[in-house]
Amino acid sequence: MTISLHDAERPARDSAQSPRFERFAPHLGATVRGIDLSQPLPSEVRTALRRGLHEHGVLFFRDQQLTPGQLLEATQIFGEPLRHNPYLPSLEENGGVEIIESSSRRRLANESWHADVTWQHNPPQATALYAAELPTLGGDTVWSSSTAAFASLHPLLQAYFETLTATNFVDAIGHARGGEQSEEDEQRLSELRAKYPPIDVPVISTHPVTGQKSIFVNELHTTYIQGMTRQVSESLLRILFSAVENPELHARFSWKKGSLAIWDNRLVQHRAIHDYGAERRVLYRVTLA
Repeated sequence: MTISLHDAERPARDSAQSPRFERFAPHLGATVRGIDLSQPLPSEVRTALRRGLHEHGVLFFRDQQLTPGQLLEATQIFGEPLRHNPYLPSLEENGGVEIIESSSRRRLANESWHADVTWQHNPPQATALYAAELPTLGGDTVWSSSTAAFASLHPLLQAYFETLTATNFVDAIGHARGGEQSEEDEQRLSELRAKYPPIDVPVISTHPVTGQKSIFVNELHTTYIQGMTRQVSESLLRILFSAVENPELHARFSWKKGSLAIWDNRLVQHRAIHDYGAERRVLYRVTLA
């Protein structure tokens, strides 16, 4: 399926809200203007937003004043909300809105490159984050285009990687780096390991809507490539991880109060930047099945 940027940018007819897509970075991302997500949107606007997400990989909305209920309703433009992590707190108003909090005492595993929940057979199609409480400076999130990373490989490497299968696990490199974990956190991780054993995944995946190919393995959850020695596996994975880590393929977003980001989990990988010391960073998350 071929998606045209022109189609995604075409204003909805007879609508007070007309989405305008401004490219955020050369290879991915767009800032959406002219939309108030707290208001009901007609079907043609919702369709344009879905096309825009497939076109750009990640969409950014500024100055959105949303209640938890409005946040949940807005994200349903892109899919069906699900409870991503039962161990995380959620807003009492709606269990589908999870609270992601980090500080110097609680550093998160998402500081490594990853796509969400690729240690399950049916990972979510998309994720949304909404800024609730931010540090004075820092706390950005960075996305990388998995499709552009695949395209950057030599054609012979592309063809070879498409033949390979890898193994993904909930904590391939450990659940946190540089931060202390409580006994409760350790217990939760042990429960996840027991509930979700390692799974086989394709090294390269194909997007079901756009047909684009992308690097599916990721630093946080991929343990090894099957059918080869550990040393060879690590060397091949480093080629793929380095392609994703290429800053030319990145979009780095600075959060402000009322900012919303939503991304297609099948087209991009992401990581958080923990550079804000002892201050708190709180984001609301909705995950889409």
